[in-house]
Amino acid sequence: MRVEIKIDPDIAEVTAVIHAPKMTPTLMELVEILEGAEDKASLLVAKKDDKVFLIEPEKAEIIRTDGREIKLFDQKGHEYTLTKPLNRILEQFPKNFMRISKSAIVNINRIDHLSNSFNGTMYIIMKNGVSDYISRKYLSEFQKRLGM
Repeated sequence: MRVEIKIDPDIAEVTAVIHAPKMTPTLMELVEILEGAEDKASLLVAKKDDKVFLIEPEKAEIIRTDGREIKLFDQKGHEYTLTKPLNRILEQFPKNFMRISKSAIVNINRIDHLSNSFNGTMYIIMKNGVSDYISRKYLSEFQKRLGM
């Protein structure tokens, strides 16, 4: 990859132009990094059926690992694949998202209800019906954040 930077004091806003023969996961991640660098409202770049979607973070309900893939479930229960790891999502959207286990984060604004589980954990059900366990490691922090 060739990188070229032109410094011009007369330019009011930083603009990046990328010339490429096709969109790749690396380019999608680069776009996310560049857009986030200016603290603009960011979108999650997701794939489904060989198509790329830009999803507003508030429409995501739960994001979790599924083997080596990161899966996002939106408000309608649709499943997408993300290229960004969970830690990066938490860094980018710290207000909306919270880790509930080593392999899952949730949009706390989209929680439907919680129920106790038999082994000291809690079961979380999102508004789209997707559910997961809150592990004991993250339960205390989760309860504090929600004021429980």
